[in-house]
Amino acid sequence: MTGGQSPIGYLKAYMTNLYLSKDSEKVKEAIEEGIAAATLFAPNKKMELSESQLRVAFDGDAVLFSDESEIIVKQQGLDEFFEHEKANVNIPLAQGPLKCFLEALGRLQRKFYSKNERLNCPIRTFLVTARSAASSGARVLKTLRSWGLEIDEALFLAGAPKGPLLEKIKPHIFFDDQMFHIEGATESGTIAAHVPYGIGQKYHKGKLIEQPEKQK
Repeated sequence: MTGGQSPIGYLKAYMTNLYLSKDSEKVKEAIEEGIAAATLFAPNKKMELSESQLRVAFDGDAVLFSDESEIIVKQQGLDEFFEHEKANVNIPLAQGPLKCFLEALGRLQRKFYSKNERLNCPIRTFLVTARSAASSGARVLKTLRSWGLEIDEALFLAGAPKGPLLEKIKPHIFFDDQMFHIEGATESGTIAAHVPYGIGQKYHKGKLIEQPEKQK
């Protein structure tokens, strides 16, 4: 209870690993304060979910990682993006707003791994990215490795819709920075969490909805 005041100021004091809300302005405020946060969207239909394992799916760019590569896609096109990722394959990406939440899940997972309970771990993580495994996937995997983090399943869609895959893996929640992927997730029956971060907020379905600021 905060008496109608914004709770964001308390989140760091409580060492909050993840803040979820339907209030997008509070979510933006939390991200600006360096707290992992996302805006919740309910699914359009019911999906049967595991009752014994928490399944969490993440997009990569502008979610786990920064939007540095996504900026190149939006402003220079796919060919320049592929060349950039090839040239920088051994240079880790900067962290994105939800890296710290993946770290928190990883700490819990390692408690089971240390007891030789990897196969029975009640948490499973997924990377669901529009990147291609062949042309741009290596950099994200090397980045995770450089951070000392694991992802249980890395799924590279090469630009294909994410909704059909989410129906297969049945995550309890899916995090993405782009609203058209959030819409696809909710249509598939997945609880979706929009991360309002990065250049993707200026686009919808590949079309610019807000002119980027001109460099001075």
